[in-house]
Amino acid sequence: MEPWVAESSIDVEGFDDDAETSLHLEAFYQYQLNDNISITPGLVLVTSPDNNDNNDDLIIGTIRTTFTF
Repeated sequence: MEPWVAESSIDVEGFDDDAETSLHLEAFYQYQLNDNISITPGLVLVTSPDNNDNNDDLIIGTIRTTFTF
């Protein structure tokens, strides 16, 4: 879950409490190609970016390659 402010007693112009909640979910799996190289594909899902339901959800694909010596 992304950081957010549920309630605040500080009165700052342009600053509002975050009534909506954003979630950050990750999924990945590591494939070991050989003793020295692995590949890890993954997906990241961010719902309501910036804690704003008007923003579209984000889906991010990743590929990580790890070399071990």
